[in-house]
Amino acid sequence: MCLNLKLLTSAEVAKPEVENAMSKKRNLLRRLTERKQEKRKLGSVDKNDYDRTDKEDALVNETRDLNRVESLNINLTDNNLPASIAIIYKSELDYISRCILDSTNIETGGQLFGFWTADKVPVVLYAIGPGPHANHQSAFFNQDVDYLTRVGRPIVEHFGLQHIGEWHSHHQLGLAQPSGHDANTMLSTIRDKHLVQFLLCIGNCTNTSSTLNAFNFSEYSQHYVKAQWCIKEIESPFRKLIDNELAPFLVHPRTIQANIENVYSTESQQNLPPEYKESYWFSIKENRQILKQIMDTLGNCTIQQDRDGYVYLSKVGNNYIDTIFFPDGFPKQPPRIKRRCSDNSVCEINVAWDNSGDLLNDFINFYSLVERYG
Repeated sequence: MCLNLKLLTSAEVAKPEVENAMSKKRNLLRRLTERKQEKRKLGSVDKNDYDRTDKEDALVNETRDLNRVESLNINLTDNNLPASIAIIYKSELDYISRCILDSTNIETGGQLFGFWTADKVPVVLYAIGPGPHANHQSAFFNQDVDYLTRVGRPIVEHFGLQHIGEWHSHHQLGLAQPSGHDANTMLSTIRDKHLVQFLLCIGNCTNTSSTLNAFNFSEYSQHYVKAQWCIKEIESPFRKLIDNELAPFLVHPRTIQANIENVYSTESQQNLPPEYKESYWFSIKENRQILKQIMDTLGNCTIQQDRDGYVYLSKVGNNYIDTIFFPDGFPKQPPRIKRRCSDNSVCEINVAWDNSGDLLNDFINFYSLVERYG
């Protein structure tokens, strides 16, 4: 899997001054290094007291300023790990299913168009499948570049959508996540093209049904996040518009009826307790029932586990998402709250935690303080 076309992305619109600053900084460092090497060759450099010229002083000061710009950018984005949710309209999920069922013994794929929310959540508004000259192999897919150019450019330039992701199938290989090659290719492409974030979807199938898993990648994280689908059970408002406008060029799947099964979604997973470590508080059934009550009280939240097996909830509020971590020492130790706001700022909210033994009420009182003072 590879990206075949550099379309206009949100990263290119939102961060030109930072990218220019980083590029300028690299050039300044190169020039300064060259001048140092030049002076050393002439024997005029004292390692303990480097006598810089005025021009070199200016280079050093400018580089220092640009360092601050780059540091600020990285510090902000380090707090924005890939989102654990991806939004898709049912029409686009069905469209991809039909494409996958066209090729149940060979890889196929396509591109995803939409936008990113302020909370870094991808919203898929339009999906395309393979072009007529796409390269389908048993363990590889490469999109028809001419087709992607002809169809992708008007979707971006005329309809104003962004190229936010790619999808491809592993058909009946039994691999429901990105392969090592997929992940390495995606991470290097994101870094090289400064995409900030990108969505990769992996499909699987039998001869009669398909599934699709979402994985969010970030420029500033070495690891992807498996995202739960939030499925909008309606047709995308762009489906008919783009289908009609680009009718002479679009290639649609031959399979008429979609068949999606085992979708990892917010609806299907919200009430299912995950597996926990034996020593962890949530490994006890009664405590998991309390967790379910907490989630019902919060509303509009999803449950996740980190790599160490600890639980956290993602609570979507007005213009923010709260990540609520339950540490190993919970409930003796308080939950930890990190809030990501619509301006991409992240802060940790610390309020009083009263472990009285009535955990549900303790949490309700705790989170009411978070909402009041957060």
